Amino acid sequence: STVVPISRITTCDCTSNHTWTGDSCDICPPGIVPATDCAQYLMGYIGFPNYVKCSIATNCNNNADSVTSSPDFPSCQYECRSMWSGATCSQCDSQFDGADCNVCARGHTGYNICDLCTIAD
Repeated sequence: STVVPISRITTCDCTSNHTWTGDSCDICPPGIVPATDCAQYLMGYIGFPNYVKCSIATNCNNNADSVTSSPDFPSCQYECRSMWSGATCSQCDSQFDGADCNVCARGHTGYNICDLCTIAD
């Protein structure tokens, strides 16, 4: 059997169930809390194993006022601006219109409800 001197070993395999990386398994990637043994997301980050910061442009089509995440729920959380809706704030329902989905569509009245106009008998 061949004995490899310790001085010739240059890297370790990080085999823990957490996300430590690096030659000595001592680097916690961006988006992870090192104080939790590299096992918990930082607020505002998602995407194991390549953590990325949540952003209004990427996750909400620029149609939200703010976006974040929670260590307990590892996906972006946001509230769509104006009357945008959908999983990525990309839908403007048919009763709404405007560049920012912030006016009633033609034939509708009463913005933020935008009921269909009717003719009284």
